Amino acid sequence: MVPFTIDNVLPGMLYLPDSPDLYRIRIQPTHAAAGQPTIKYLAAPNSSKVFTGPDAHTRRHNNLVFNTVPAGDWVIGRLAATEGHDGQAGKLALTSTEADTAGALDGLGLCSAEPVWCSTTVDVVDCQDALGSPRWTVAVNADGREISVPKPTDLQCMDYVSASIATAPAEVMTDADEVVRVTDWLPGHWVGIENDARAHEIIRAQDPGLAPRFLAHVTENHSRVIGFLLERVPDAREAGTADIDECRSALARLHALGIVKGQLSRHSFLVRSDGSVMVQGPFASLSKDDSTDEVMKTEMESLGTVLACSPSVFEDQAAKMLRLIDPKRMRLLEEFEKADGFVVPFVFWQESLEGGGRITLTVEQHRELAKEFEENGFRWTKELQEKAKERFGPSLQSV
Repeated sequence: MVPFTIDNVLPGMLYLPDSPDLYRIRIQPTHAAAGQPTIKYLAAPNSSKVFTGPDAHTRRHNNLVFNTVPAGDWVIGRLAATEGHDGQAGKLALTSTEADTAGALDGLGLCSAEPVWCSTTVDVVDCQDALGSPRWTVAVNADGREISVPKPTDLQCMDYVSASIATAPAEVMTDADEVVRVTDWLPGHWVGIENDARAHEIIRAQDPGLAPRFLAHVTENHSRVIGFLLERVPDAREAGTADIDECRSALARLHALGIVKGQLSRHSFLVRSDGSVMVQGPFASLSKDDSTDEVMKTEMESLGTVLACSPSVFEDQAAKMLRLIDPKRMRLLEEFEKADGFVVPFVFWQESLEGGGRITLTVEQHRELAKEFEENGFRWTKELQEKAKERFGPSLQSV
């Protein structure tokens, strides 16, 4: 038996009761034989259905009855509630293990982002965060309390689910001391990693220099592809109105490759000290047809407005973080989840720039939307969004 640490816990989805809770655990290399997996997954019965009403409680995920697991080449462990417990407030025991055979990881949505086209691959344990770049910092909320919050994102890490600046591994051919590491182990998220890797393959083959150089695929346990490494462009800044001609040229080159940028913003462009411009991901689409032609046209026409945005999304990170930890906002979200078991997507739209930037829904109004959301199979459609906008509209006041 060997000890382990818990990297992450992903609750099963409320609207997919058969989806398991996933514990991503890590075995230290000193406790694993050569070639054996150091990252493993524990799958437990879905516990995302929290109680609602006056007895609502926070989900617990520190409920394992063990602190060691069997050594070996297994990748997935199955958990079950111990006798006399329901698996939610109770304890979970390890009942079986299995290697990644017959698509066991695929069955959990943990697919590999393939194909692997770059000749260099690096395992995730060999590309650690750069020294002096902690993920968290301290902010003071409106109540005067110090709260740990994620550190503002680096310019080259914007819009990715999980990206950070890492020390360049020895295997990677680069003159820089640091690289951009983009990884995402979450179920289903391999699609985005695969899409971006393919976009970079096209760029490297047909227009190298248009985007930061793709350096390597990142694997988990030297097998499942969960990300990639990109060239670090340390002297870059985001674009502004003065850079519109260079940005228009770069975007046109991207479109000529059949790639739609998507989520266009000032930080979509990296302006170097010599005035040259790169485009950075994530990228939205790689197909080239009549529909994408229209999307590309709209994207190009919006460029002037996007570059004039002030403050930019990148500049507004600190202010946004303070808004996210506003005590009134946090209490309101807790009330929504306590009353209905979840928060409807419309709430986060109200917080967006388009939605007015603040939550104004009451608990009663949220309950109306939650009922419609549930009756629609937990699918928040364009129709539901438009109906909600007509009734409750963009927010006009603070929480």
